[in-house]
Amino acid sequence: MKKIPALQFLLALASAPIYAAPFVVSDPYPTSGPQPTEFVISVSGTQTPIVIPPTATPQGAILKWDVATVNGSKTITAKARNPWGESAATPPFTFTAGTPATPSGIGLSAQ
Repeated sequence: MKKIPALQFLLALASAPIYAAPFVVSDPYPTSGPQPTEFVISVSGTQTPIVIPPTATPQGAILKWDVATVNGSKTITAKARNPWGESAATPPFTFTAGTPATPSGIGLSAQ
């Protein structure tokens, strides 16, 4: 029987855990209009806003912020900036980040 190294690699890759961080994202800015040069994100419980550059996509610039380092219940707002000024803040967005609780009610089921 002939072994296929690529298949073994794919099987090993498929069995490995996948880690991905959650992101806060926005709709793209139309390429025909003014583009942001940065985004200003305010996070509840912090005094200093987070300033990040836009992420380029074929559809236009977007806000893409990795929230992997955030823990607990947070409320955020974001603004877009360019050399001509700053947008109004978004409506508040609330989310809870963190490790899930231990599963409870573990047992067997007939289904």
